[in-house]
Amino acid sequence: MPKKDFYTTLGINRNATPEEIKKAYRKLAMQYHPDKNPDNKAAEENFKNVSEAYETLSDIQKRQAYDQFGHAGPTPTHQGYYTGPNFEDFDMDTFSSHRTYTTESAYDLFNDLFGDILSQQRGRRGPLKTRGSDLRYNLTITFEEAARGCEKSVKFIRRRGNKDDSANLLITVPAGVNSGQRLKLKGEGDSGTHGGENGDLYVIVNISEHSLFRRQGQDVIMDLPISFVDAITGTELEVPTLTGRASLRVPPNTHPGQVFRLRGKGFPNLNIKSNGDMLLRVVIDIPTGLTKDQLEAVRKLAPLGDSAPLVTAFKDSVRKLFEGRKN
Repeated sequence: MPKKDFYTTLGINRNATPEEIKKAYRKLAMQYHPDKNPDNKAAEENFKNVSEAYETLSDIQKRQAYDQFGHAGPTPTHQGYYTGPNFEDFDMDTFSSHRTYTTESAYDLFNDLFGDILSQQRGRRGPLKTRGSDLRYNLTITFEEAARGCEKSVKFIRRRGNKDDSANLLITVPAGVNSGQRLKLKGEGDSGTHGGENGDLYVIVNISEHSLFRRQGQDVIMDLPISFVDAITGTELEVPTLTGRASLRVPPNTHPGQVFRLRGKGFPNLNIKSNGDMLLRVVIDIPTGLTKDQLEAVRKLAPLGDSAPLVTAFKDSVRKLFEGRKN
């Protein structure tokens, strides 16, 4: 059976303000709360639907996703009457010695508004199960560690019961991980209350910049400076790779910007057993600080410019342009 539209569930229009959304939720939550409707399955189901609708529409990002994708977008899960928010699709600040939360949950709002009113009735059915909060931890690794994979220790503070607990977990970062990718450690967040499940820990991977390499998808890019003499005559070079070194033959008449490809020397692919390539982009390095004699020796090579195809083609184009302007 298709889910009912969240706006219809709360009895509001699609342009409702946050205050209007909260007001509608307060009214319906008070009406359908299981503690006020013992053994009433219909009221219990209505309370779930109202809470689910409020959690989505009260959160700016979730509301935008719902308006765009409808129920196909992320929705909260349930355990007991209400499990609390699901933060899986949200990035948060670095977790250090404090817990970080997103927007106010439907349960928190209800508890703040009606906790005193219902506290005596709640004893008959037991308190609401609440899922523990998800936590975020920012982990920085090197470029090479991202390429080959690594194990890292993460230390953080989480809530266990009514106390803060110091946790130290050893996690495996897979080879080929991307910067900004999240690693999910199920159940390692704050503990739930009244039998609710634990939240999860999300480790956000950040990759440090490398002094030589850049990443483009699964490929590794590196600028390869060579002298103008080597570019003309050709040379053999030893170049660094992610895993060691490789030999590269630079042929005669190599042009600036020319790219050499070392196949399989890039990042591993997380989804299939293959590696990207390493791309070496040629940069012609022009010497500076030449002596008078050295400059004179270079000038003797000037006639070589007559056989340079790009220079010759450019001069021809310029000549034709000037001749056309005269006419």
